[in-house]
Amino acid sequence: MHRIDNTSAVAQTLLLVGGFWVAVYNPYIGVPVGLLWLLPMFISIHLGASRDRTGWLWGFFLGWLGVLILALMRAQPAASATT
Repeated sequence: MHRIDNTSAVAQTLLLVGGFWVAVYNPYIGVPVGLLWLLPMFISIHLGASRDRTGWLWGFFLGWLGVLILALMRAQPAASATT
């Protein structure tokens, strides 16, 4: 199980509240924006956390393509103890 830090929790909360507000304010714009842009960011946060990467950036800039790229990535290797 991966750990979600405080920054990720704040980002997720802002995305959800912002997406809900846009969908209520103007559903013709809010629903497509939520499905095509906000939902990939939300999913990317979880995928990035499990792979030790900043996932929301992949979802923000690339949308669903970023989610697919993150899903195919491996976790980053641990840093070597030798210096």
